[in-house]
Amino acid sequence: MFDVPVVAFKPVEGSFDLVGLPVLVDSEDYEGIHIAAGNLVLDLERVSGHKPKLLSQIPTGSSPVEGVILVGSIQKSPTIHSLVSSGHLDVQPVEGKWESCVAATLCLPWASKCFVTAGSDKRGTIFSIYTLSEQIGVSPWHWWADVPVKRHEEIYALPTTLYQGEPSVRYRGLFINDEEPALSSWVHEKIGPKFNFDFYKMIFELLLRLKANFLWPAMWSGHPYPGSSFFADDSLNQKMADVYGIVLSTSHHEPMQRSTTEWRTRGDGKWEWALNRANITKFFEDGIERTRPYESFITLGMRGEGDEKMKADDPQVTLQDVVTNQRTIIHKAYGKADGERQLMALYKEVLEYYEGGLVIPDDVTLLFPDDNFGNVRRLPTREERARRGGIGLYYHLEYVGSPRGYKWINTNSCAKIYQRLRRAYDHGISEIWVLNVGDLKPLELPFTCAMQMAWNIDSCTSATIPGILRQYCSREFGSEHADTVAHLLLQHDRLLAIRRHEHLEADTLSILNYREADTVLSRWKQLESSAEHILAATDEESKAAVYQLVLHPIKASRIYTELRIAQAKNKLHGAQRRTSTNAWAKRVLYLFDEDFTLSQEFHDNPWTGTKWNHIMRQPHYGYSTETWHDPSRDLITGLCYIQPRQDSNPIMGQMGVAVEGHPGVRPGLINEETDRMQPSRGDLVPGLTTPVLSPYSVAGTYFEVFSRGSKPFTWTATAEESWVHMSQVTGEVSPHMEIDPRVEVTINWAQVPVGCEQTVLIHIRSSTGDYEQVHVPVFNATHPPDFHGFVESNGYVSIEPGSIPLGTDLWAYYEHHPHLGRTMSGAIGLRPDTLAAPDAEKIPFLTYDSITFTEYPTAIVHLYFTMALDADPLVPLSYDIFLDGNRENCVRLLEKPRSPGELPAGWAEAVMDGVWKRSHAFPAISSGVHHMGFRPRSEGLFVEKMVLDFGGVRDSYLGPP
Repeated sequence: MFDVPVVAFKPVEGSFDLVGLPVLVDSEDYEGIHIAAGNLVLDLERVSGHKPKLLSQIPTGSSPVEGVILVGSIQKSPTIHSLVSSGHLDVQPVEGKWESCVAATLCLPWASKCFVTAGSDKRGTIFSIYTLSEQIGVSPWHWWADVPVKRHEEIYALPTTLYQGEPSVRYRGLFINDEEPALSSWVHEKIGPKFNFDFYKMIFELLLRLKANFLWPAMWSGHPYPGSSFFADDSLNQKMADVYGIVLSTSHHEPMQRSTTEWRTRGDGKWEWALNRANITKFFEDGIERTRPYESFITLGMRGEGDEKMKADDPQVTLQDVVTNQRTIIHKAYGKADGERQLMALYKEVLEYYEGGLVIPDDVTLLFPDDNFGNVRRLPTREERARRGGIGLYYHLEYVGSPRGYKWINTNSCAKIYQRLRRAYDHGISEIWVLNVGDLKPLELPFTCAMQMAWNIDSCTSATIPGILRQYCSREFGSEHADTVAHLLLQHDRLLAIRRHEHLEADTLSILNYREADTVLSRWKQLESSAEHILAATDEESKAAVYQLVLHPIKASRIYTELRIAQAKNKLHGAQRRTSTNAWAKRVLYLFDEDFTLSQEFHDNPWTGTKWNHIMRQPHYGYSTETWHDPSRDLITGLCYIQPRQDSNPIMGQMGVAVEGHPGVRPGLINEETDRMQPSRGDLVPGLTTPVLSPYSVAGTYFEVFSRGSKPFTWTATAEESWVHMSQVTGEVSPHMEIDPRVEVTINWAQVPVGCEQTVLIHIRSSTGDYEQVHVPVFNATHPPDFHGFVESNGYVSIEPGSIPLGTDLWAYYEHHPHLGRTMSGAIGLRPDTLAAPDAEKIPFLTYDSITFTEYPTAIVHLYFTMALDADPLVPLSYDIFLDGNRENCVRLLEKPRSPGELPAGWAEAVMDGVWKRSHAFPAISSGVHHMGFRPRSEGLFVEKMVLDFGGVRDSYLGPP
């Protein structure tokens, strides 16, 4: 809450020790403040070992008490009032403001030393109390993530007077959703058959410790039927939410403070307005009647049964009638239609109805949605920003639905969350931020980042994400390992941006081209190794937190990624009839078992025992391409298994050779006429030809020697040129080998004649008489000494704009988000204020020079954009591009939807890829230097990669490096 410390652990001039001092909160003050003060007492005891007394009135006596910690609201605390009236405390900067406070160290007639924190209202006071708890060393997640309390024998109040103004977002909090089977099973085992107050008091406290104030409660209608109802499961839930200071609302498809479960148990007929208007109206009336005593945010609207589209002849007209009826009910209960705060979630088709003319009263907060994958669908216009009810955002950190859900572990990039939420805020979305957190437990980090931004939007920038992670790690794990752990979490964040785990299939990452799959897996393995070392080096009391927040998500991600890659290699090796096919099948099964074992370890481990049993039980293998529905149980399919005792047809031979970049022509199959002579010739040569090597390509290429029979053999390899180097030239292959020998081929370019362009043959022979040739194209091209730019290699030029520092002439227009998107170098886009000027033509191009060594009949430019939507209804995302003298202007990124509010064509694929890919064909180009330029015309459009394809780009997920 306070940007600067109010306490220290060593004395400074004017400070005094808080350990042992009583905590004073007036009996007349809010009950929620008393609850927070009681937690402060416990926190002080956790940190110092000394439990202070909790006082409800000023100590009486002939002399002042030595010291006291005073907490109270300006609204209701008599003691705070007396300090203000006596001139000891100035609260004018925060008086009457929303959730603000002042903290000061005072010397009073009745207390020689007083640390006081006074809030402008109930929550302002509560937030200041929990900020003090956090600064003395108690993490907001101390119970949820088993974060150890930092122990200090001395805690000093610093001599200061600080003022904390209003938060950036007025209402901010979470939606517990899709909580079956993980969270619900955990609650049923640890709490009881219902999501009762014993559960929700932990949620309330967590929210307040994170300085959040808003809740959509759990409502999943799963097992046991009929599901959860915040209002009916425990009569204390609604009452105590208000006592704690939590503003209660209900989700986008639970209008008028009623839950789906309540309707199902009511037995009043179908949930269809046209057929059952009277019963549904009574259902709404009862919900509003029980809401009246409490601080609430009433959800308007109505969707169909099971959160589906409403069934009606004209859904928009029907929904308009529903809203009119709901406003009448509220007017009757409160005496006026705007008698309590209200929101309308424009979720899915409801956004289309709104764009089509659905009228929503001006005092109602418009809750714009994301696309369920963290991409904001709509930004408000100038007129909408002036609405009395303001604008809010419904944002997903997990999701169940089309095209495929994600709810197992965290797959959210903090850099993406920052960019999306910051843009939303800059466009006036600041009344409500509600985040769908699913089971909550796996999402500690992204939810923390979002709530920190909601409290203080300027606490994070695109460049300070590493620093934010370091602060988080320092708070949760201590300063000793904070830098190392923060680096791990940043790299984890970058890898999560590549693709969500549940969306990763065996054929996603290329195992043939650009070493894509191996590179991604290597990064995961390096992170896992570092995380294992951190866990080993961590003190015993911190191991639970390090395991839950660092090692587990990294290890689980590595296993998932490696399993998918192993599936791909099993399939490829099977097609090639490699004897190692079976080893890869066994590796898949081993990883499948390792995944489940890791979940079991989370559920029962040496540090927390069975505290978190069930919380990682969400199935995550076995999604169908035919439907979005989640798997009920983990499943892997499509494994290949070779007959290990059987030899290949003698014409094929027992030795196989495979090259980088090609699965082989007719792999594993034979033609009696063309395969009877060795080595392979004619149309089979492409399957044994590596990518071109040049001084500008990757360091080398490879081929693999493998068994396709039941007998062991030795092999030798010789190259026709002495400047071709191989990592090994002889070896042994056994049918029992699990990994086939890989031979790295590199070139000693100092020995290659300049301009040399030839294909070098590598001859491979086996002890069983097999003979094969690998074809290695070599091109020793050189660029002019005065050229600076990108150089063609393998028929393409690949550019990552984020890897190139912006010139001083560009900084006024562009910004670099170094941690956004799928590349390690980030993405480039316009600054938010760039388009304040009316003339977009004044924006300079991002320009890149490249050189080619061959004339090509065509050039295709592939652009990779960070996933985004046409959220601004007045300014669609667009750009200009040129290559040499050819230019395309005002190119729309997205196809215009058939009707406003619809998602664009291609969204389902792009949202899982995390990027939009667009291609532009340009006429033939000659050899030499070429100039390419790109200019976004819209704020919110970020480019990650540009590829000039002259016919050499090979299939891959991330594109050529």
